Amino acid sequence: MSGTQATWSADGSHIPFIDPHTKAKHQILETYLENLIYTLYGKARRGVTTFTFVDGFCGGGMYYDQDNKTEWQGSPIRFIEAIRAGYKKSKRHYDLNVKFIFIDNNPDHLACLKNYSMLKAGLGELVNGQPHEFKSEVGKLVEECEFLCGEFENLVNEIILKIDIRKGHSFFFLDPFGWTDVSMQSIRKINCLRGSEILYTYMINSIKRFVLDRDEKDKDTFNRMLEAEEYYKLDNLNNFERTGGQCYLRNESMRLFRDKGKAKYVFTFSMIPRGDVSVLYYLMHLSQKLTALEVIKESFWQENNLDYQYYFELYGHGFKTADFYEENQLELKFDITKNSEDFCLQKLDTSLGNIIRNNQDGIMFSELCHQTMECNPASKEHYTRYINLLRNEKEVEILRNGEIVKGRKVDLYKKDIIKLTRYKQLSFF
Repeated sequence: MSGTQATWSADGSHIPFIDPHTKAKHQILETYLENLIYTLYGKARRGVTTFTFVDGFCGGGMYYDQDNKTEWQGSPIRFIEAIRAGYKKSKRHYDLNVKFIFIDNNPDHLACLKNYSMLKAGLGELVNGQPHEFKSEVGKLVEECEFLCGEFENLVNEIILKIDIRKGHSFFFLDPFGWTDVSMQSIRKINCLRGSEILYTYMINSIKRFVLDRDEKDKDTFNRMLEAEEYYKLDNLNNFERTGGQCYLRNESMRLFRDKGKAKYVFTFSMIPRGDVSVLYYLMHLSQKLTALEVIKESFWQENNLDYQYYFELYGHGFKTADFYEENQLELKFDITKNSEDFCLQKLDTSLGNIIRNNQDGIMFSELCHQTMECNPASKEHYTRYINLLRNEKEVEILRNGEIVKGRKVDLYKKDIIKLTRYKQLSFF
């Protein structure tokens, strides 16, 4: 939950309205989780078979969508539906074991989730906390839901212990009401789990007053909770409303979560109202594996309600709210255009071209992705397309197992070597 704090009644007679940003966030979450299961469980020769999904601020599971005059499923239901969709898509014949942990500090919210929302979504078989076998034409999906009432900060150690015993892959969706609800210590503990990742709502808009030191008490609390005393040193408020100021906040946030949160890969997706450059909050994706970063970027390209903030150098994705589209008489969706694709490839030409040029003996494709994936909006498919463009212009060649790969379009693998064919400056665009 984010924005105005939402409340649910235990019997579902009162459910909150949903705002456009939360709708967009839910759609991305669902798309990503389906792709994550398909990638980690369904595509490898023998994929990951144990997953734990944690919704740290789950709410009551159902909202009311004023735009469409209908109910809107919340994150817990979307978790379950996305995993089932990814499982069916994979068509694998070996078992998949999944546990969902839903946390909220209000017992009425959990009661609404179990006794109203999940029943209405046709998920009543999961509310008793017992393992359930999801029937499919392929293998066996064993699901289990655990419902915990309490503050996430007070429960995080218990959850981490459970995941450590289960092993496998874990995903935390942390969408708190404010920045005081999740400490950097908790972020760090999660990131120290093997095979973990986090999607975290980070209220960047609140940071301005801490930087300016207008409220010393709040600033002390902020620095204590997020260990941010040595970060966000820009002291001119006006700069925050400019493109450079927004980029500074974004870069400092990434640095903070890398350093203090012990995240190997950090990527931000900008939540921007009214199409402005002033970011309301970030979706921070924190992961230890390059694959997770690649999959979530591909998921954002799949969705059609996104707007890339290329020209603002925010390196993420800006969600325009309903009021922006109403004022401009546009539909609430965004189709990727040729201009967007071209601009994305141009950014790759700058970053990848320089690295390839500076590695005249060649560089492994996985290392190229490792060095640059956080610093541009491109998906792995864009990387492949760009390098194939260079190949077709005879700027580079691809070596696989010591042999030059032939063909006009080549799918790239992690251990492929990208090497200059002749030592001259790369400039495709």
